[in-house]
Amino acid sequence: MKKIFFLILIAFCSCSKNNDNSAEVTEPRMGNSALTNIFASGDVSKQSAEQAKKTIFGKWNLGNSNSSNRSYSTRSSECIFNYIEFTDSSYILNLSIGEGGSTPESGNIFGNYELIEDGDLVTEVRLYFSVSGSDIHLATLTNIIVTETESDFNATFDIDFVIDLADIDIICSDLGGTYSAEKDDAMDETIAADLDSNHYMVVRNWRMTSYSDSDGLDLSGVLRSYCEVYNYSSEIDAETVSLDSDCTIPTSFQVNLSTYGTYVTITSDATGSPLEIDVGTWAWLNTEQTQFIVDDEWVGNVSSLSETTWEFDSDDEGYYQSWGFSAIE
Repeated sequence: MKKIFFLILIAFCSCSKNNDNSAEVTEPRMGNSALTNIFASGDVSKQSAEQAKKTIFGKWNLGNSNSSNRSYSTRSSECIFNYIEFTDSSYILNLSIGEGGSTPESGNIFGNYELIEDGDLVTEVRLYFSVSGSDIHLATLTNIIVTETESDFNATFDIDFVIDLADIDIICSDLGGTYSAEKDDAMDETIAADLDSNHYMVVRNWRMTSYSDSDGLDLSGVLRSYCEVYNYSSEIDAETVSLDSDCTIPTSFQVNLSTYGTYVTITSDATGSPLEIDVGTWAWLNTEQTQFIVDDEWVGNVSSLSETTWEFDSDDEGYYQSWGFSAIE
């Protein structure tokens, strides 16, 4: 039923002499864009928090990069650290989780991050994960260095997980160690994203506030459907619907859209703890930025968009759906 729920929604998200100034200099390649500089580089340990946030901003693919410090346990699955992406306020960490010869499953960790400073310089980046409404310190990144070579950006960093990933239901061997990563290209619309552009306004965090469709379903019904179980009854020759007694009905649904073409959806309970996290891709379909596509298959039409509200709809052969979202500060 969780898959059906997901499809309904997504069927649908001053220079210091001691500092490294490479992230502070005005970047002409950004043009008139109002988005965060995607061309920043440097040694984060020599930068202020403001500079460092620009340096780490973006989607970093680890590819076949493996930490030489990893250890393995017979009770853990072997995991692959696929990528980590930083937006202005949050991160998404994507893993492939496999056991033996089985097909790996995708695992996602999403939360806020914090730049820790000693004086005016950043010493580490802390990743947090929400549990029962509180941010739990998940991991720490240090020794972050980003270099640019012929417009290609690469990073090296150390990551130390301060809790067992099993505590958040991800059974993996230790992923701590030293990694290298390549930065993805941002969406083409990034450079021209001035304050009036739909791209600038839509790239942020959103919470769903309304839903309706031609079948009469509303937002409360969509959230309830997360826990609905469909079974076929031979007695009445029809499907029956019941609630899974072990399932927590979510109270909110959040979508985060990045300028690197990533969306993250978070289905949360009343405490704000994630029940389910999914990731995928999104892109604009027209130059007016009024039509977008999700996962290369579902198309939405923007009916209203500002920095605080976002409304879109779809019409699939007479089946009409409409969504409303409010921006999360």
